[in-house]
Amino acid sequence: MKVAIVGCGEVGRAYAAAAAVAGYDIVLVDPHPAAAALALADDLGIAINPSPVGCVGGVDRLWICVAGDLVKMICASLIGELPPGTIVVDLTTASAADKRACASMLSQQGIDYVDVVIMGSVSTTGARTALLAAGDRADTVLADFAAFGAPVTAMSDGHPGDAAAVKLLRTILTKGLESLAIECFMAAEKQGLRKALYQQLGDFDATGFVNFLEMLVTSHIQHAGRRMHEVQRAQSQLAEIGCPSLVLAGSEARFAVTVDALAEAPAVPSDGDVDDAVAWLLRSTRTAAEIPT
Repeated sequence: MKVAIVGCGEVGRAYAAAAAVAGYDIVLVDPHPAAAALALADDLGIAINPSPVGCVGGVDRLWICVAGDLVKMICASLIGELPPGTIVVDLTTASAADKRACASMLSQQGIDYVDVVIMGSVSTTGARTALLAAGDRADTVLADFAAFGAPVTAMSDGHPGDAAAVKLLRTILTKGLESLAIECFMAAEKQGLRKALYQQLGDFDATGFVNFLEMLVTSHIQHAGRRMHEVQRAQSQLAEIGCPSLVLAGSEARFAVTVDALAEAPAVPSDGDVDDAVAWLLRSTRTAAEIPT
């Protein structure tokens, strides 16, 4: 199989090296290759092309490994260069809307497009980092990457843009937790309590992460007022010890929306039912936005 890789940064280099070991015929494209890319190309005994023009016509797959804001431009440059039936694999962090636009643009040329997102750190696990794929040819992509040990999940009935949307939803959670963990650990260390804190976090492991998150959501509505006051006290404590929070003001605002919504529409969903809780929160957020300030 012949694969063109557009973009020879850290991600593109990781997949190029793994694909070469797997026996794929590689074409590299990068208008401004860094020294590491040039060294890899030298090791593989191939050149790095400055653009896709004139060098990708015979490939079976084309993997896009550039910054997300460049993907529409890259896809536009492929029109007239790739024959119908080629599979374009978009490994960028582009938005769901941009990925849908790229899929539409290429489908008009008979070119298949698969939205693939990297669900981990390539700098840590390289080409074996988990991937999530969406699109009609997602199963084919799964097999291509499985050849060098990359675990790929193909979304059932997924469409281009769906994988990107899932990754950004995950980002809401992971980056929010990251920022909270930073503030929490800094404050714990300042008070000499970090080890003691760890001992009180073991119940999260016992519960299971997703179950724990659902418990927070289903119990949030009933306890929003009390928890909002806890957040306020936590902000005060962090300020007192010289570690003012940059994150908790947003948490307080989220709880305040629920408290205001309860004052307007006190009907509470069934306790423990996450579907009812999320539906109520969606309705109440719209209602709360209409409450005069």
